[in-house]
Formats: sequence, C-alpha cells, structure tokens
Amino acid sequence: MRAKIRASMTVLLFLMAGSAGAQFQYTPPGGPEEKPANRREALEREVSQARYHLGPVRIAPWAALHDIAYVRTLFASDNQRSPTDFTATAGAGFRAYLHDTPKVTWSLGVLPEYVWWHRQSERRRLNGRYQLGLHGFFNRLTLEATAGREQRLQIVTPEVPVLASARADGGEVLAEVEVTHAVFAFTSFAATQQTHLVDTNRDPLIQSLTLLNRRERVLRGGLRWQPRPQWSVALGAEGSRADFERTALPRSNSGTSPLLQIRFRGHDLSFDGEVADRSLNARRGADFVPFHKVTGSAAVLLGTASRLRGSVYGSRNLIYSLATGYAYLQDDRVGMSLIVDLGFHTGGRVFAETGRNEYTAFAPGIPRRDDNVSSLGGQFNFDLGGQTVLGLQFLRSRFNSNLPGGDRTFSSAGLTLNVFAGR
Repeated sequence: MRAKIRASMTVLLFLMAGSAGAQFQYTPPGGPEEKPANRREALEREVSQARYHLGPVRIAPWAALHDIAYVRTLFASDNQRSPTDFTATAGAGFRAYLHDTPKVTWSLGVLPEYVWWHRQSERRRLNGRYQLGLHGFFNRLTLEATAGREQRLQIVTPEVPVLASARADGGEVLAEVEVTHAVFAFTSFAATQQTHLVDTNRDPLIQSLTLLNRRERVLRGGLRWQPRPQWSVALGAEGSRADFERTALPRSNSGTSPLLQIRFRGHDLSFDGEVADRSLNARRGADFVPFHKVTGSAAVLLGTASRLRGSVYGSRNLIYSLATGYAYLQDDRVGMSLIVDLGFHTGGRVFAETGRNEYTAFAPGIPRRDDNVSSLGGQFNFDLGGQTVLGLQFLRSRFNSNLPGGDRTFSSAGLTLNVFAGR
C-alpha cells in the first residue's frame, strides 16, 4: 500500500511538471520530480505491472479525474482579476507495450482528457498525451527514440500565473554506449514545438501567451562515470537553439554550454544535481540580451522511505519575459519539502519555497525590476483500495514586485481521483 501511495504521488508530480526536453520552461512550485534510478528497470517495472496481456502485448489502462480545483488569480495592476472559477479534467486511455525482440520494446501511450471550466466556457478543451517509443537495451548499447504530443493545463510563466492549455509536439533520440564497466558515452537530441492554445480567450493578458510560441532544439553529449549503481558523475556539453514564431517577441537565441550531472542514491541520503554554464546569444538580429550565467537544479533527500523523508532543493532558470522592455527573467528558488506516511493507507507531502525573479532590461534607462516570490503547497493521498487513490492538493503563490502594479497572487485547491494509480 505504501508503494502505491508513493507511486501515485510521483504521478501527480509528473502531471505538474513541465514538458520534458523543453528549454527554459517554467516549472510550478514543489521542487524537482524524483527520477528513476535506471531507465531500463523503470520500463521493465511498467511492463510487469500492466494489467492485461494480449499475446505479446501488455496493456495498462489509465483513468483519472484530476485538477478538480477552485482557482483564484489576482493582478494588483488596476485591480485586474481573472475570474474566480472551478475547473476539472477527466481522462481515460491506455499504455501498451510490445516486446519485438527480447532486447527491444515498443511503447504506445494514448491518454486523452477533457478540460472543463464552469464560468469560462471558451477555455474548455480536449487535451491529452500521445506518445510512441522504441526502447532498445543491448549488451553495450542503449538506444531510445520517442515522439508524440503532450497537451495539458498548466501555468506557462510566472508573469501570468493563470492556468492555460499548452501543447508540446516533438521527439527525442538518446544513445548510450558502455565503454568500460564504469564509463559510458552518451548523446541525445530533442526537438520540440511549443504552442499555447489561448487564441479563443477574450482576456488579452492570456492571449499574450501566444507570443511565447517557439521551436526548440537541444543536442547533448558527454561521458558518465558510474563505478557503482548508487552514484554517478557525468560531464558533457549542450548545444541549444530557440526560434520564436511571433515577430512581436523576437527572442530567438542559440548557444553552447558545458554541463555537469551528479547523482547519489544512499539508504538515508540521496543527491541529484545538474548545472550548465550557459552562453546564449541572439540569432538573426533578434531582440535577445546575451546570457552568460550558470543555471541548474539540485536536491538533497534525507530519510528512508518508511515513514518520514525530507528534502532541500534549489534551482536557477531563465524564463522569457512578456513584460515590455525586458528580455527575460532569472528565476532563483530554494525550498524544503516533507514527505510522510501517515498510516491508514494515507501519505502526504507539504512544501515551502522562496525565491526571486530578476529581470534583465534591454536598455540602461529601463527601471530595474525584481519580484520576490513565496509559495506554500502540498498534497495528501488516500488509498481507497482496488488501485484507486484520492488526492487533495493546495497551492498559493505570491509575487511581490518592486515596481508599482507588479504584485500578483495565484491560489488553487482541489482534488484528484486516480482509478489505476498503481499503473
């Protein structure tokens, strides 16, 4: 039962997280998601837990009623409000797995869902996640290729903290070769098209999110040293390129960055971190101020999985700005979270964060802007039996700006019902 509670919490974190492979994507408060220790073992676990067997095909059904929430957003500028509203998302679908050979597995995910709003009928939409993947695990070679679409309700940018539907279309190819028993060479390439689906919304503030539509490409390569399964160190380089569609927000840029990844998994202590020394410059005369700073994230997890665990985490990210006169903002955060098994098939997680959004202006005469950010949130999951888990979530984020009219808040409280939580 405890494993099922922890699995459902991981699913909820995944649903809250930003799109995989996207560069400089805003991630909601709560800290980084916990990554699987091994990609092959994670896939084998999914296949073994699939409920139905149709010859060589394994099928894992999925059904959920999630993000049933009361949402309130307030912008201090002219006391402008997005309507207080109720929203809910319902979905049903499946994941399928086919062993083509003993070392190759095909995966298919068809997870459609419908987003409903009570007052804002124009925001009702069919979203979903659709993905096709090839996973090959050979003697010394790992090769994975995935492609698909993820379209979901999310907060796109802290400048407009409202829920909006956004779509990511793209694919990723990853290859890893075992050079020696402890040294691995890896490379990956990801291409993503980011589209924000708000053209039918009457709110001009929400409509402005379409200015962030862009095409991104990321190429990585390097070496990983892993003398033991519990820990590894990777050194490499990343090349990135972003091309914006709208000339009203010409932020196209590209650059290369050395990167470092460190991972350790202990009994009472774990660490996961990644840093990149960014060097980004404008492309084709775009309006982009060169960025030369370190970005990344790190998290320390303390305690065992039995009763009580805690984590401390921090991150720095670059986020493209919609504000007039500013190229982007630097999102710095630190936070703490507590994960507890309350017994009686109940688990919970609460977190608190503080941070700062530092804006970079195009010209010296533009006023300096800094927003102090604080967030408090959590979730509690109740195992109802029969692979059904009920979750309760809450979140409140407050942005205090040094500029008049820049203050804003976002509050949400709701519940989630996962019918096949263990799958």
